[in-house]
Amino acid sequence: MRLTVVLLTALLAAPLGGNAQWAPGTRAAAAPRVPRVSFDGPALTYDFPAVQIGAAEYEEGPTGATVLLFRKPVMAAVDVRGGAPGTIFTDLLRLGSDKFFVSAITLAGGSAYGLSVATGVANALKERAANPGNWKNIAVVPGAIIFDLGLRRYNSVTPDETLGRAALDGARSGWAPLGARGAGRFAMQGYYFGRDEWQHSGQGAAFRRSGETKVLVITVVNAAGSVVDRKGRLMRCSHPVAGDCGAISERLAQHLAALGAAKRADSNAPKPSEPAATSTPTTNTTITVVVTNQALPFWALQRLAVQVHNSMARAIQPFGTEVDGDTLFAVSTGEVSNAGLNNVDLGTLASETAWDAVLASAPARADAAPRTGAALTSALADACIGRYELAPGSVAELRRNGAGLEVEVTGQDSVYLPAGKWLPLTLVASDEFELATPRADRLHIDRDARGLIAGFTINPGLWPVTALRLPRTVEPESE
Repeated sequence: MRLTVVLLTALLAAPLGGNAQWAPGTRAAAAPRVPRVSFDGPALTYDFPAVQIGAAEYEEGPTGATVLLFRKPVMAAVDVRGGAPGTIFTDLLRLGSDKFFVSAITLAGGSAYGLSVATGVANALKERAANPGNWKNIAVVPGAIIFDLGLRRYNSVTPDETLGRAALDGARSGWAPLGARGAGRFAMQGYYFGRDEWQHSGQGAAFRRSGETKVLVITVVNAAGSVVDRKGRLMRCSHPVAGDCGAISERLAQHLAALGAAKRADSNAPKPSEPAATSTPTTNTTITVVVTNQALPFWALQRLAVQVHNSMARAIQPFGTEVDGDTLFAVSTGEVSNAGLNNVDLGTLASETAWDAVLASAPARADAAPRTGAALTSALADACIGRYELAPGSVAELRRNGAGLEVEVTGQDSVYLPAGKWLPLTLVASDEFELATPRADRLHIDRDARGLIAGFTINPGLWPVTALRLPRTVEPESE
């Protein structure tokens, strides 16, 4: 009888060779996830005591959630522009009630699964209430989500009730985290121009005031379109020239011209980048909350939501497409009546604040490790050869290609590694390779405390995509 023996975990990082077979699906069972709540890093500070903001993340995703908690119940309206929204309690906000009954609003990653964050926050608020069974004290918590799974990461870790509770517990006034935080932990933008132009974005926030009137905007940019600055230039792109990504008008014109050229060209001609419309219809979304202390009737609050949401098409282009789930909540705490600021001017003030928030969503660029001219030795190449599990069913194989190395993924496709295609790896620094793709992502070899190879990480830093080295199996001779 032939037996299959799995080597001890201690051998996972050993140099591999020969014709050894591998045991699939051996990634260790994940430990219970612990929410990460931190007050470090880039953040907006503001003066608006009526609203508190909390953020929590699961680094295992990475993914996260953001909670806006109101000191007293508020009036809220909603405007949905995208064709693929993911929301909870938005129908209630469309009823036109002038009542102040919304306790909090949640934003989260995780697609539809992330809506459980709102449930977690509502249950936590119920536990804080003196008489939670009274219908007047029911915690109403609307929410919206972004899609941060699929092509950008291999795992399916999503925000849940526990993460919502953690974000609520960490809520504080006068502070809003920026960039790769909260619901924006793994947000991206720019997929309209093809997966090679997909750029990291995140959570943005901005605050302005006019007299006694205050406006706070929180937004999570996970858009098919690209973020555009006030000069009409792209904020992020894959291959900037002297740090400049060019004008959005030029890029849109080039994209549309390429579509026309492809129709006239023969079948062997290069095709333009894959458009967002061919991707899953829920992979993009910008979700936003606009909070003002100006007292407004419901109809004016609804118009504020519409005006601000319309204005965001300046900051994100294209915007509100069929593959976006763009949703904006407008909130009034009803604290002041500023006769010197009419509704249209308030909408203009809030619109400019929303553009500020979108621009603040882009995290600082993480510079790749400098090229050192390192040479790939035969020993390093042999040590790297093997199979690495990105997620159950998704395995990357590193093998020799002449004097170099190449990698192929079977299973799930991704923006970094197209499934079923061998890609050359170029050593650019110690244990750091560059992938032969238009994005030129980095693949870093990870070592354990003994210096043995334990796995690899694509793009180490804020958005790591990790793989664990799979153990070998050996088949002893038949008895």
